[in-house]
Amino acid sequence: MRPAPLRQALGVTASLIRRVLAPVAALMMFVIMALMVADVAGRYLFNAPIRGAYEIIEFLMCLMILSALPLVSLQGRHVEASLVADLVPRAATLLHWLAGLMAAGLFALLAMLLWNYAAQLDRQNAQSLFGGIPHAPFATFMAVLFGVAAIAALIAMVIRKPGDGPAVE
Repeated sequence: MRPAPLRQALGVTASLIRRVLAPVAALMMFVIMALMVADVAGRYLFNAPIRGAYEIIEFLMCLMILSALPLVSLQGRHVEASLVADLVPRAATLLHWLAGLMAAGLFALLAMLLWNYAAQLDRQNAQSLFGGIPHAPFATFMAVLFGVAAIAALIAMVIRKPGDGPAVE
């Protein structure tokens, strides 16, 4: 595969990740906000809080953060220290590729570990304490999101150039 078609395919994949996960993260944020408002209103106005609201918010918060993680990777919005690259400009390219590979590897490892943990939670039928919410589907979805983050880190490593600032889209 020549470089231009590869970059084009990676760009299409990055665009798909953005189009799917940005609304998912926004929806999670909205549901968290609405659930918090409803729980507080129910608690103080009707003396009837929503059962398991705290646990649901915890699960949704994890999903929201992990839904945004691939977007952060694609846009180069991770916190980074460019001290070495500033001192030795030739090292910027090497550091760019090394950081991309390390991020992708770490995300892939976390995806694998979380996938195995989700299977264990499913076998144990683990549920939340107050809401009785099963843990396994959330852990499985989080493992998938870590896998997508690994792919996004690889795409960003190829598409973005060393020293690029955060992408604005």
